[in-house]
Amino acid sequence: MKMMTSRKSLWLLLFIVIFWVSFTLFRNPSEIWATFKLPVSFSHWNLVMKSPCPTVPLNPPVSLKETEMRIKEVLEKLDKQIPPRPFIHLNTTTSATHSTATILNPQDTYCIGDKLDVLLEARDYLGHRKEYGGDFLRARIFSPALKAGASGKVKDFNNGTYVVSFTLFWEGPVSLSILLMHPSEGVSALWRARKQGYDRIIFTGTFVSGNSQVHTDCALVLNSSVELCQYLDAQDQEAFYCVKPPNVPCAALTHMHSKNKQVSYLRQQERSLFERSNIGVEIMGKPNVISVSKCNKEAVPVKERCKFGMISGIPSGHVWKNTWNPASCSLAPIKMKECLRGKFIHLMGDSTIRQWMEYFKSKINSMSQYKLFTSLWETMFSFQLGRVRKSLLYHST
Repeated sequence: MKMMTSRKSLWLLLFIVIFWVSFTLFRNPSEIWATFKLPVSFSHWNLVMKSPCPTVPLNPPVSLKETEMRIKEVLEKLDKQIPPRPFIHLNTTTSATHSTATILNPQDTYCIGDKLDVLLEARDYLGHRKEYGGDFLRARIFSPALKAGASGKVKDFNNGTYVVSFTLFWEGPVSLSILLMHPSEGVSALWRARKQGYDRIIFTGTFVSGNSQVHTDCALVLNSSVELCQYLDAQDQEAFYCVKPPNVPCAALTHMHSKNKQVSYLRQQERSLFERSNIGVEIMGKPNVISVSKCNKEAVPVKERCKFGMISGIPSGHVWKNTWNPASCSLAPIKMKECLRGKFIHLMGDSTIRQWMEYFKSKINSMSQYKLFTSLWETMFSFQLGRVRKSLLYHST
């Protein structure tokens, strides 16, 4: 009798333990992972945990052959859009001060929602009209007092003329700006130099082995006969390599340091195009401010809620009071802390991703940062445009 009672008590205790573990695990599985450092599938936990955030559809796997064909197609299109533009002297390149920008069909007052077109004629430093396009122009409208801004759409007719179109999204004084970032000759020089190799940046990887560190050479292309560690981006089929230290696993890579080589593929004549005084020069003359009113137009119809996969036009939206407003849909307010609760946030990018890292840390005090020192590095490590991405893993509680 006592044995049966003990057995029942044991089963009851076991049931309570299982129930407690299950309840804790499903309530906050990421906390269990962080405590015991268990390898988990993030997508699995996302299915278990409900979140007010919209979900991102996963990209279907793409074969290596398909990826190579896609890359080849993109590069061929770029080669056609950026043909060689050799030049003899700076005077024959596009000059912002000699080029002209004219507002088509000017009005005293414009209405919200109107389109405004600007005709731009590119000329060189001698005042001669350019006979081909390809200049890198940056067009925008803005109102500093309203903390508002929007991009313009540039149409290149490939004969030295451009039409820049703006959509007037807000009321009040609006400034117009068209900057000549680089003349077509400079764009062509940069494209040619970019294709001449990846050896302009020196990468040094740090591997941790016990209490010691080992440093080896890393690069997008390593001409070495020694054993290499390959870090492959499965989606893009792009790889980054490091010389493998003896008796140290590839997963022990923890840090990456880079510095520029004193090498340039730009010709001496081309370098004058990239002096600071020749970059980002305003083409629009003054005054370049227009007035925009409501004009008693009908109420704007309610836009559908934004969702992943929607196609955006140009411009895709505007900034108003430092808040992004899409043109084709409406953004629903999201409580960031509730949305990210219990989530692991993986941030990938170059040095510009740091602003997001700092933003998350400043807005969510309970967010913890994890250094990728484990075998997770192999799946988290990737690169973009020849520069190693900064990869950080955050956990929000």
